[in-house]
Amino acid sequence: MSQLLIDATTSLLNYVPLINQYLPVASSQKPSIGEMSHLVRLAGVSGALAISLGAYGSHVLRDSPNASDRRKTAFETGNRYHLIHSLALLASSKARYPRVTATLLATGMLLFSGPCYHYAITGKEDVRKFTPIGGVTLILAWLSFVL
Repeated sequence: MSQLLIDATTSLLNYVPLINQYLPVASSQKPSIGEMSHLVRLAGVSGALAISLGAYGSHVLRDSPNASDRRKTAFETGNRYHLIHSLALLASSKARYPRVTATLLATGMLLFSGPCYHYAITGKEDVRKFTPIGGVTLILAWLSFVL
């Protein structure tokens, strides 16, 4: 089961080549203390970004006459998932396979929250097709804590 999850993560990263260079390598080996501090830093940056984007949505997008309720709801959903999964990313260093878990969480946040933010801010629906892939990736990330 764990090898299947590692293989799925690797093929997902190969499918999305731009993020491959920024995420930890998916492996069943325990990361060193130095590598775990990278996970904590990544979680910190992700959490700060979620809070910053939440403030943007609350102060700018909410008062925009051009933003529909559907776009505002998409932004709120993306922001909520982004913040929750930033906290989960912080805990990923305690998982049995922290690299797999962190990779799945970061990829899932990017593919789920990113299109939500993009749609809410621009009104363009072209990248929303990635949202379900991000959702499935986040589910796999939570399941990777069980391994």
